[in-house]
Amino acid sequence: MNSLAYDMHLMTNSGNIDRSASSYLSSGEQDTKAIKTAALRLLARREYSRLELYRRLSQRFSNIEVIQDVLANLSDEGYQSDARFAESFIRSKVSAGNGPFKIKIALREKGICESTALSAFDRLNIDWIEVIDRVFAKRFGVNDSFQAGNQHERQQALAKQVRYLKNKGFYQEHIEAVIDPS
Repeated sequence: MNSLAYDMHLMTNSGNIDRSASSYLSSGEQDTKAIKTAALRLLARREYSRLELYRRLSQRFSNIEVIQDVLANLSDEGYQSDARFAESFIRSKVSAGNGPFKIKIALREKGICESTALSAFDRLNIDWIEVIDRVFAKRFGVNDSFQAGNQHERQQALAKQVRYLKNKGFYQEHIEAVIDPS
């Protein structure tokens, strides 16, 4: 054993050398690796918009430039996609009974631009009348509220139904298609 190997053996056995791969990386490379690992762990659980991922990573790491670089690389490599996130988010919200208006607002809050959101809606080709029918039937059952009671009670029931569907994010044209006050 030569002297360098012997010195390495002594230092290794005395605990003075960290043999992990991270000890051979510069501080910037360690930041990049840690940020990318954290981002991939988040993306392994569910889709994230770029803004959501940025917010989550900036809570843990202070190097904003490295976070931006990592996010750009993840997007280029196909690990993160705002379009994929938008489609997944829309499907989730539609299955929860939300309408297009409410979903568009939520997407905007998640950092998805309007053109990406609109193209995701187009690709999914959602039948909003079918969705609102399902939501209406689940909440109100059979539409017999217009036959029961006097005029005032019918108007109150109609107002309650319209208010509920508007709060769920449906447009007036969808509401008119499912509610027939005549």
